[in-house]
Amino acid sequence: MKPSKDNKLNVIELDSFWPYQLTVLADRIARRTSRIVRDEGGLNLSQWRVMAAIAEVPGRTSAEVVGVTPMDKGIVSRSIKALLSLGFVRRESSQDDGRVSHLHLTVEGNKRYQNLMPRVTEVLTWSASSLSPDELAALTEHLRRLMAVIPA
Repeated sequence: MKPSKDNKLNVIELDSFWPYQLTVLADRIARRTSRIVRDEGGLNLSQWRVMAAIAEVPGRTSAEVVGVTPMDKGIVSRSIKALLSLGFVRRESSQDDGRVSHLHLTVEGNKRYQNLMPRVTEVLTWSASSLSPDELAALTEHLRRLMAVIPA
C-alpha cells in the first residue's frame, strides 16, 4: 500500500469498518451455535443449518437448501447424507421430476430440532436484549437492504 501525503499508510480501521464487524459478529454467533448443537445435539453447524432450512420449509430440495444457507453444495450434500444416516431427515421423490427429491425432518429429526431450537435462539435473544425493539427492527431492516444490494 502506498503511503499518503503525511507518510502514513492508508489502512482500514477495523473497529469502525462495518463489514469486518459484521463478519466478527457472524463468526461469534456461529461459534456459539456450533457449541450448542454439538454438545447438546451431536450435530455439526452445517447439519444444523440444513435441519433449520428443512424445518422452515418442509420439502425443500438440496438445491433450495444451498440457496438459503451460506454453504456450498458439497457441504450441503455431505450434511444431508449424515442426517439421512442418523435418521433425522428423509427424502421423498418428486411427483413431477424423479431426479429431484424433497427433504423432510423425520419424527426423530423434528424432536432433535425442537430440543435445540430454543437454546440456539436463546443466544440471539440474550444478545439482542442490548437493543431496544425499535433498534432491533431498524437493524433487521438495514441488513435486509444491504443484502438486497450486495449480490451473493
